Amino acid sequence: MRIRALEKGDVDAVIDLVTTTLASFGFSANVGGLRDDLEHASERYRAPHAGFWVADREGAIVGTCAIRPKEGATCELKRLYVRADARGGGVGQSLYEHAERFARAAGYERIWLDSSRRFTAARRLYERNGFVLLEELDNDWEDNAYEKRL
Repeated sequence: MRIRALEKGDVDAVIDLVTTTLASFGFSANVGGLRDDLEHASERYRAPHAGFWVADREGAIVGTCAIRPKEGATCELKRLYVRADARGGGVGQSLYEHAERFARAAGYERIWLDSSRRFTAARRLYERNGFVLLEELDNDWEDNAYEKRL
């Protein structure tokens, strides 16, 4: 497996991975402009302050992850999804580590994220990597807000 920058030709596979993953947890990919964000990811997640990466295993995209500016010296971890048949093998961890290295190199001091409490494995990944729960939000989509100081 290798982690590489998103390419324009990846968009359909990324949308399929994300929508399939979300559906498996009972979510629609139509929420919050997600599909539009993914369709325009190459333009919206540009270096030097943002990036969007895929985990590529023998030409198949098995995971995604992104960083974008939030406010000041804080960036936001976005779009960390791993295909069901690739979970538990370190794909999510590798994507996260890649994103954190990028965030550090870009000069960010904190990484913030929000996530649904339905994503229990993701929550464990965040906590294992030093994220602290800031608040539990009162909605089904973005239940928990986390932050990590770099």
